Amino acid sequence: MIQELYRTEKMESGTEIKEEIKRKIFISDLVGEYVALKKKGTKYWGLCPFHTEKTPSFTVSPDKEMYYCFGCHKHGDIFTFIMEMEKVSFPEALKILAQKAHIPLSFEYNKEKESRKELLLELYNRLTMSFHHLLLNSENARHARSYLEERGVKPGIISTFQLGYAPGDRNWLMNFLKKKNYSEEFMETSGLFTRRNNELVPYFYYRIIFPIKNTRGQVIAYGGRRLSEGGPKYLNSPETLIFKKGNTLFNLDQALISAKESHSIYLVEGYMDVLSLFQAGITNCVAPLGTAFTENQAGILKRYADKVILFFDGDEAGEKAALRAIEICESKGIESGVVEPQEGLDPDDILQKHGINGLKKIIEYPINSFRYLLNRAFLKFNRETPKGKENIFNFIFPYLKRIDSQIKRDGYLSILAESLKVDFKSVWKDFQNQNRFMEVKEENPAKKNSFFESISEELFLMLALTANRDSFAGVRCDLALDHLTDPFAREIYIALEENFREGTTSLESLMEKIENEELSSLIAEKNTSSEFSYHPEKLISDGVLRIKRRLLLKKREEISFLINKYEKSEPWKMKDLLVEKMILDKEYEEIRKNKDV
Repeated sequence: MIQELYRTEKMESGTEIKEEIKRKIFISDLVGEYVALKKKGTKYWGLCPFHTEKTPSFTVSPDKEMYYCFGCHKHGDIFTFIMEMEKVSFPEALKILAQKAHIPLSFEYNKEKESRKELLLELYNRLTMSFHHLLLNSENARHARSYLEERGVKPGIISTFQLGYAPGDRNWLMNFLKKKNYSEEFMETSGLFTRRNNELVPYFYYRIIFPIKNTRGQVIAYGGRRLSEGGPKYLNSPETLIFKKGNTLFNLDQALISAKESHSIYLVEGYMDVLSLFQAGITNCVAPLGTAFTENQAGILKRYADKVILFFDGDEAGEKAALRAIEICESKGIESGVVEPQEGLDPDDILQKHGINGLKKIIEYPINSFRYLLNRAFLKFNRETPKGKENIFNFIFPYLKRIDSQIKRDGYLSILAESLKVDFKSVWKDFQNQNRFMEVKEENPAKKNSFFESISEELFLMLALTANRDSFAGVRCDLALDHLTDPFAREIYIALEENFREGTTSLESLMEKIENEELSSLIAEKNTSSEFSYHPEKLISDGVLRIKRRLLLKKREEISFLINKYEKSEPWKMKDLLVEKMILDKEYEEIRKNKDV
């Protein structure tokens, strides 16, 4: 678990550096780089980046320096956020944030303790430079250079994307890595080789190499375009520790800068399409990696842009990809538009045929996704016949069903009715009937944390103390750990006691001491809500009194049992027991006077 990794690794990295980073990086600014946040009161709200939702349940609390999602219960500080978003270890997150804060790290990590991910990143960085050098200088790469020149790829683009060349010699890569002292076991899990007949064979040989990078510009995988007959035209790396195909988009690292300015991103089909747009000055362009556009990828784009403009091939496969992408964008609440390619050409073809100016002119005016769907439907079906009208409606229905806004949906249904020359009520009724039969209810992620079906008085008090930690100094004088029976309440008490003895009241320090993940999530939830912010002193004092009353009742019952037991058999014990019972009765009466308890 991320929280556990955070606890075990952070102590090796220097608390002072960590605190300095937190002083320089505001959590709302950091999270705002990934999530569109809106301020409401003292908190910021947005759509959770860790699960799919349509209503914001993700909060950032600057005063507590933490985030929390009321839907999936993810929580933490700036370090856990980077660990979750970038899928990195704590040392890696520390490096990323130190770089953002312009703070030099004054220590080196022990090579033996570096994660396997870091070793893979180092390997891919080395290999990318070697592939790139071979493309530019090797005599054997003549064919690759000629191919790129024929496709109109300029030297500047080759350099910007670090394009490379994998030699045709199948032994080259193995020999190259052995000279760099990489073990065969490590190479087998690197994503560069597959095992055939008990022999490691490279995935990439005699191919043009397209480095695939994460959002920080680190190479995590490759795409390869074949230079000879045989084998797939394009080949992508298999998934590894550092590469998940469905969560990655080609050129996202370079697209982010212009995407944040324009609030839009162009989505194209392949590597060469991205290169073509980039060469035309359209840098906010990305492509999925040889597979269909996924909901995860749409969720990633939503972090950086308000609108996705689809620019797919003009063939049947391109149309199907566009239709699916439109539905996915709508389901994620992303506005989408479509560039309709002319003559069935893809972006790279247009660049070859019409040049940069021709490509710019075509993409300048994308059409609304609904209008695109309507145009496609009109080409497929005869809108003059009743059956054709029905087919057109059925073609567009999956998109309409994804729309959350009733106003927006009614607007499109009105356009559809007008285009089909039918009454709006008829279209609306058909939509309702179709939706009734096909609707699949989505599970509401914002459900109560089911691990805690009920919260005891003890746990409630301890949770209140996590939100009002300064109050623990007084409470510990009235309640001891032995007074608590709820194991979760005891775990919080121990953490609060340790904080007290360390002289700190920080929530972060407290959370690090909580081992139970569900309990940690519950603490985060309560600290980001306002449940314990109204009259906390009375809430805590009443909680202490309730527990003390329960303890007194239990003790009185025990004394009464002993009095009955010894009254006849051992009467000499009665005096002390009766005195103790009288003291307990008096204490209980004092507590009972408080009617609110």
